[in-house]
Parts: sequence; C-alpha cells; structure tokens
Amino acid sequence: MLSRPCPDLSVLPAVSLTRLRAALAGAGSPPRKRHGQHFLVDNNLLALIAREGGSGAQDTVLEIGPGPGLLTRHLLASGAQVIAVEIDPRVHAAAAQLIEPELQSRLEWVQADALAGPRALSDEVHERLPRCTRLVSNLPYNVSVPLLMNLLTQPAGPRRLVATVQREVGERLLAGPGGRDYGPTSVIAALTAERSKLRRIGPQAFWPRPRVDSILLAFDRRADRPQIVALDALQAFMALAFQARRKRLPNSVALATGLGADEVAARLGLGENLKSWRAEAFSPLQLCALAHRWAAHARAGDTAPDT
Repeated sequence: MLSRPCPDLSVLPAVSLTRLRAALAGAGSPPRKRHGQHFLVDNNLLALIAREGGSGAQDTVLEIGPGPGLLTRHLLASGAQVIAVEIDPRVHAAAAQLIEPELQSRLEWVQADALAGPRALSDEVHERLPRCTRLVSNLPYNVSVPLLMNLLTQPAGPRRLVATVQREVGERLLAGPGGRDYGPTSVIAALTAERSKLRRIGPQAFWPRPRVDSILLAFDRRADRPQIVALDALQAFMALAFQARRKRLPNSVALATGLGADEVAARLGLGENLKSWRAEAFSPLQLCALAHRWAAHARAGDTAPDT
C-alpha cells in the first residue's frame, strides 16, 4: 500500500478562526492567560516559521507550547517527527480535531510542563531531548526566557532553535555589549549560539491579540560553545556582576559579596582601565574569563587578593 505524500507547506490550508474557536470550545479549553497562550493564527507566518526551522524527514522537532496544533501541523507537513510538549491537558482534544489525520502518526503529544523550575527542564523534556534535532515553537511569553536559557545551555540539544518571543525579550537575547538590553540573557545566548532576527510579528497575527509585538528568532548551536561547568560558573558570576547595573563591576560584586571593591578587582585581575567599567561594557568572552578567575578563587578558598 502506497503511503500518502505529505502536504506541501505552501498549500496546507488555513484553519479559520471560527473553526479554531469551535474546537477549543468543544475541548473546554479557551486561551488561558496564566499559560501565556496567544495562538499564532496567520497561516502564511506559520508556514514561514516551519520553513525557517529547516526540518525534514530526517528530523525530530521539539515544539513547546503547541496549543491547538496550528504550527504543529505545518511542522508535520515538512515530513519531520514532532514531539509536542503542552502543559494544558484540555487543549489536546482541539489539536486532534485540527491536525490532519494523515499527519498525526508522526506526532508524539506529551502532556507536561516543559520546566521543572526556573533553572531546569522537566524530566519529560530531558528524556526526549537527545532525539531532537530542532526546536520550533511559538513560545508562551511567560516562560520563554527560562526555556531558551535551559535549552541553550544543555551539553547536547537541538542544532537549530526557531522561536517567537515577546519583542522586549528578543531584544535582550540579541543585545551586544554597551546597550541597556545587554545582560546575562544576552551573554549566554551569544556564547552558545549564532543569533539572528528573522522578522517582527505584530499582535494582529495572534488570537487573542497580545498587547505587545513579537519577534521570530533563530539560534544555531555554536561548535565552540563553553563547557557546561564554565557556563554554570558564568551564570553565578553574572548574578553578582549585574546586580547593580549602574555601578562599576567591582563595586557591584563587592555589594553582593561584602568584599571590598579593590579586593574584587584584584581577584579578577582587572587593570586600572578596566576597574571603571560596568558589567555591560564587557564582551561575553571577557565575562566568561572573569567568571573563570572568580570561580578559581572560590574553589581554592582564597580570601586574599592576588599579589
């Protein structure tokens, strides 16, 4: 028996808003603010996001927050296997109505929270992550940062991540040194992936409409990314360095630790010219080197400045 060919992404029909509302109403699952649910309903954009994900028959795509499956069906139509992780148990019934039956054999639907806390992925995601070559998601606004930070810092994970996020979050993820949006999120993203802004998405593309714009971002995993131990040390150090953004870096760390600013500068090996810099002035690689020095002192239990 011949298998039915996958639908062409360019002609996969749109799901009307009327049909979407009816499916969600039948499932008893209206959009929920506490889950950050704003469903992307523009069919052309859904097809574009699936194409930007670059998945094909050889791929397994992780989708977090699939909701009623509007993006899921486009990902399945690319020929990929899809693992869809959804926290809302009621929305699966709506997705089952809206996703074409011939596509559903390649879909694994996981009813679970993708996070086990702000610093950890859930077991359900962890055990499936080694199989995933891509992440393509319209991420819920309220968990987009911890999800991306946890995924980007995994020792192994998807080669390419394509996600919609709130514009303000996207600007932090893309920011470079010296700007007001530059901070720990920017540093981790820069060290772990090549980042690119694919396009801006207005509120009219979603239902219900959010009050903010969104951005579609792509992250391609870097081959020269720091080891996980270095990333852990970096995140711990940045919590100190960026605690008081308006202060010079030694003063910010001193404020958080109770050490003197001169002692902090000595431990970090900062020359006179760098003592006056705020944390936001240092590049990701510079901050990584400073975090390594700081962690080395902590491991040695050294309480005296360098001589």
